[in-house]
Amino acid sequence: MDTCNAALRFGSRVALGEETTVSPAAEATLQSMLRGNEEFRTHSRNLASLSAAIRHKTAHEGQHPYAVVVCCADSRVPAEHIFTAGIGDLFVIRNAGNLMTPAALGSVEYAVAHLHVPLVLVMGHRGCGAVAAAMMDHLELGALGDLIDQVADNIVHASSPRQAEFKNMRASLAELGRSEVLRKVAAEGRVGFAGAIYDLSSGRVEPALEDV
Repeated sequence: MDTCNAALRFGSRVALGEETTVSPAAEATLQSMLRGNEEFRTHSRNLASLSAAIRHKTAHEGQHPYAVVVCCADSRVPAEHIFTAGIGDLFVIRNAGNLMTPAALGSVEYAVAHLHVPLVLVMGHRGCGAVAAAMMDHLELGALGDLIDQVADNIVHASSPRQAEFKNMRASLAELGRSEVLRKVAAEGRVGFAGAIYDLSSGRVEPALEDV
């Protein structure tokens, strides 16, 4: 079983509670994104087309992204660059800690149900500050404290930062299953789910294949 197929099977187990038939469109999309990531790692720059013509075309004809990426707001995690993507390619949802908040989940539903995006990728990253704060029982007031508390709930019993980052990503992936909209589209074979961890130093996206 290749990496993309295994990652999508893992994603369906976590998000839906069961393995589903892997969507060919989701598998092809994930393969393409990982190839784009390899280009980013090799060239350290975004080789995607970012022309004025594309900007005008998408402005007047609408967007047709091929994937949703839920990732951290950390400035070192630029999703479009990481996957060598251009204007209109990715529907990116970012917040500190890559949490599946109600707003994030609603945004995923919009992309899947109305833009017909075939893949939802939840991507955590190494060296996540929100995870580090949650591991240290770091006290913060206000909305930031609420955010860290949510991360802390996600990483209970984590034995290392690496495991905590994985558990936090996995928890956000699991939240997708609360959506009846996403479950319905998944049951029709029109969307796949996957998780990944991005390494800030190497630039590599590591698809989640099994629990850490």
